[in-house]
Amino acid sequence: MITKKDLLGNELIKEVITIRIDTLWNMIALKLGGRFPPVDAEKATGDFDDKGALFVPGGFVFQDWEENPIRKRPLSPSADGFRRAVRNAMQFDGAHLLYQDGISTRVKLGNTAFAKIASSILETKREALRRQPGLGDRRPAKICSVDISKSYCPTYIPAPYGARTSLSSDISVCLTEPRMYFRQSEIYFNIRGTEADRFWTGIKNSMQPITVKNDVVLAQPHMVTCHSTRYREESYTGITRISGFGKFGEFAAFTLEQVTSELLHELDLTQPGRDEIIADYYDNHVVAVLRVYPRTNPGARLKKGVTTMLVSPEKDLGLDLQEITNAAKKRYNLR
Repeated sequence: MITKKDLLGNELIKEVITIRIDTLWNMIALKLGGRFPPVDAEKATGDFDDKGALFVPGGFVFQDWEENPIRKRPLSPSADGFRRAVRNAMQFDGAHLLYQDGISTRVKLGNTAFAKIASSILETKREALRRQPGLGDRRPAKICSVDISKSYCPTYIPAPYGARTSLSSDISVCLTEPRMYFRQSEIYFNIRGTEADRFWTGIKNSMQPITVKNDVVLAQPHMVTCHSTRYREESYTGITRISGFGKFGEFAAFTLEQVTSELLHELDLTQPGRDEIIADYYDNHVVAVLRVYPRTNPGARLKKGVTTMLVSPEKDLGLDLQEITNAAKKRYNLR
């Protein structure tokens, strides 16, 4: 199974979590003022993540929704510069594409292409692995984008799924089946010759972590989806999904949650450790939770088999929690 370090040990996730902790204090301020957003409202955000976000390995995107080629600008060769680029990107709508040598922000991606390609990949794979020969009695069932999204979401995120959820889930299928994705893209986009060679090279490069000197990992070849909805009463900020690794349906969800007896039972703990407390402010006792969901079948998602763990910003991520907290309290007028 993928490890906590594999999922969180990169500058992209560290910056996203830093921003989520900042947002936590905005949510606490709203809660104390009686203005805590409902669980289904797209308002669980702060100054740095109010647009949500979708970070995509760039080489997997052939063109934008208007069929224009993707244009990128150089990435900073430092971790600090990369994190500034991530924070800046989160101020805008659209997908943000990360390359080995650059970044493209605010890219509008159409759902149709990825939905059709992802469904075709899964349907083709299912038929190829079918044990019984011959036509059979019933025609093959379609696998649609809703089925894919259901398998890449916690059970508490209900259908109908939004564009960001559907798009990120469809791309996640493509990330887990890169060769089939290339073949299906050749057909869908009618890619030939040197154009196909360039696309193949782009996919190949995007399957590797983005690193800088001293082997610092800027980003893993994963989908990172920042939602702006809480979805659960216990959550303070939008959830962050990490997907596109392992087998179909495998993904992780990062949340900032109120400490409850149900959560402690899920973790098999009596109390979280001091380094695992993100906020202890009046009746707000908040921890960072990472849940890793196992593989499944299209259209299925059970509550069983989920691995739940706490995240210490300082020990696991090397973040200065006190500095983040002080800045956030000042920003949102909390003493």
